[in-house]
Amino acid sequence: MNARDTYDEELVRALLVTARENSSRLLSDGTLLGVLPGFSHPGRDFDVVAAARPGVHRYHEVQQPELQQVTWAVFPGYACEFAGPDRYSLEDARESFIRFLSPADLGREPVPFLRLWYDNTVTKGGTNGPDGILALPKTLQREIKLLEGAPGSFVRFENFRGQIFRAEWDAERTWTLLEESETAAPRPVGLADLLAFAEKALHD
Repeated sequence: MNARDTYDEELVRALLVTARENSSRLLSDGTLLGVLPGFSHPGRDFDVVAAARPGVHRYHEVQQPELQQVTWAVFPGYACEFAGPDRYSLEDARESFIRFLSPADLGREPVPFLRLWYDNTVTKGGTNGPDGILALPKTLQREIKLLEGAPGSFVRFENFRGQIFRAEWDAERTWTLLEESETAAPRPVGLADLLAFAEKALHD
């Protein structure tokens, strides 16, 4: 358990006690980022206890490599930040832990899980390969806005629940939205509503 800038002794104690009492659930074999739902603490909005296995975190990698191999990093989190275990490669889990989650910041806001695919025929920006990229919500919002005036482009995104949505822009219908798990056709939607939907889909 690391803490940066601020330290909440009661929160840290509650996290470690919960993690210890539920270690078999939290630290199951093969889990890269373990998540235990149902956590709460007065004055905090965190709703899960999370743990990163050795190789995902690098707390002792250089100075104490032997300790590194047997240490799990425990930290508080939000349910929307974690996808199912099958959605993470080791590289994904490491990037999520180091780049997005800021586990040592006990005052942080949620950074929801987001896997993103996009291709823009005007900006020429896009992702390569079938796995997409992990990204921040602001990247999703930016790429949705850039769809305007770029027919043939798309933005596809996955939330922590595994739901996948696809947004496109058409010169006649403006923006359209499709949930890929449904059989319905793409539905027209205004930009403001599309951006609000994307934000809500990542958190709820």
